[in-house]
Amino acid sequence: MKIQIFGAGRVGTNLAKLLEKKHEVTIVDIDKEVCDQLASESDFNVIHGDTTDPALLDELKLGEADFIFAVTGHEEANFLIALYAKQAKCKRVICRASEPKYSKLMQRLEVEPLLPEFTLARELASMVMHPVITLLLDPRFSQIEMIEKPVAGGIDGKTVAEACEKEKATIAAIYDGENFRPAAPDLKLQKGMKVVIVKHNPK
Repeated sequence: MKIQIFGAGRVGTNLAKLLEKKHEVTIVDIDKEVCDQLASESDFNVIHGDTTDPALLDELKLGEADFIFAVTGHEEANFLIALYAKQAKCKRVICRASEPKYSKLMQRLEVEPLLPEFTLARELASMVMHPVITLLLDPRFSQIEMIEKPVAGGIDGKTVAEACEKEKATIAAIYDGENFRPAAPDLKLQKGMKVVIVKHNPK
């Protein structure tokens, strides 16, 4: 997927490093020194420039991105980037905000709000309320991997049971673009669907 990240702070940089192996990642920041350092130690595309410059945003073709993350340290810049990206018809736009009160406004504009403190608190709470699931999804403690895969190629037209046999894994759920569907063994998979697969990866 094509990912564009605006802001090379800790959130943006760590996000880019987590995604770069499997996706086409571009990160944009106004600080030239930060950009030069990132470019020298990373494989993803690094662009130095004003993240609110319309000419730069047009050049980046935001509408072609699968995800845009506006995570600079400046709230006004994040909002402007997010609005510009939605106007460009980007598929998904995530915008960093400092106050929960902005969430409803962003949701009305079809922008997904990111509140780092709330996100961290939710993850910590999950560790307490769902400790086994937390361990299950942590590669340090578990050999179970959960992946998302579009229905295509070898599993298109096959039943869930046939696809599980082919993938040597378990299909836990199916997303048809609007709703999640139970993975009934006789359900036929079609293009446009996505499947959630649980695999065992022995060390």
